[in-house]
Amino acid sequence: MAREGAPTSILHLVGDREDAGGVLSVIRNLQEASCPREWRHAVWVHRDYRETRTPALDYRRADSVLAESSRHLDLLRRTFPAARELAALLRAEPFDVLHAHSRGTLLVSLLHSMRTRRPVLFTNHNYARRRGFYRWAARRLRTVLLTPAMARHYRLEGRTGIISACFADGFLEGETARPRDPGRRTLRLCGSGSIIGWKKWDLLVEAVARLPTALQQRLECRIRGPVLDRAFARKVESAIARGGLADRVRLCGPSPAIRAALLESDLLVLPSTDEPCSVALMEALALGLPVIASRSGGNTDIVGEGCGILFEPDDPGSLRECLEGVLEGRVRFRSPESIRDSVRHRAASRVLEDYGRLWRQMR
Repeated sequence: MAREGAPTSILHLVGDREDAGGVLSVIRNLQEASCPREWRHAVWVHRDYRETRTPALDYRRADSVLAESSRHLDLLRRTFPAARELAALLRAEPFDVLHAHSRGTLLVSLLHSMRTRRPVLFTNHNYARRRGFYRWAARRLRTVLLTPAMARHYRLEGRTGIISACFADGFLEGETARPRDPGRRTLRLCGSGSIIGWKKWDLLVEAVARLPTALQQRLECRIRGPVLDRAFARKVESAIARGGLADRVRLCGPSPAIRAALLESDLLVLPSTDEPCSVALMEALALGLPVIASRSGGNTDIVGEGCGILFEPDDPGSLRECLEGVLEGRVRFRSPESIRDSVRHRAASRVLEDYGRLWRQMR
């Protein structure tokens, strides 16, 4: 229990091995928006985890925990020793609130809650195929989903809380992106995200390759993000070379100055399918930058009319048509200020208020 006058301590159960953004970006943004006298955040990760982003987080480490795995039995096998490690940590350092964020830590949280009858909050950051399990878990743990589209996916409308992921408040401050000058030939695209298969940067390359040569020559695309899957990165680079697009599309590696990269661009492109609630997407919109994203996942709730274009998921032809529409001047977007206003409620300080109400109830 929280001591009188002491900040409420939250242990975020994540279990990651890599500092790849996503959930960790959301926690960083919540930490940055928090008053230290009211909230204290710590993050439970795997022993091998190495921090590569800023600002720094306060970590607790475990040998057995995993965030995700394609092998469900592997997650299950690690649940019991990870639960023992969590119990030992909580005996040594009691936390007021346990907040799970990944599939692996959901299993650990369920076991811990069943053993101790302690309430745990679970935020589901993923679209899973086995939806029945998550409906079952929602009856046992207090569950938060990120968007109404996610609630529909799990058939949990009205049965869980909905709290958006968030971007840093600073993206709402200062200048917005400038609308593209119709007289300028070059269209500058920014891709922001890890180089890993489910991000589908190969789909973007294929869409650009299908453009008429005259339109290809008017496009410049820079994809910024760490390489998490080297085989996939080689696949994307091969597709770029095969399409003769080396001067058009580039993998630029991680960028610590993503705000500047977005402000120098005309559009953000997000080719992945079923993004739960993309931080990169919200950051772009908060800067007044329009987007092209797939008509799936949280994108359908986040991208308002006139703030971007949605293409059909996994369809390079549909993405190519969107690019053609912009290049040929057939698409008009809202003003940067109006685009920024569309996501103000998803800023970290606003999202912190929503979580704060839940955390206070769970102390």
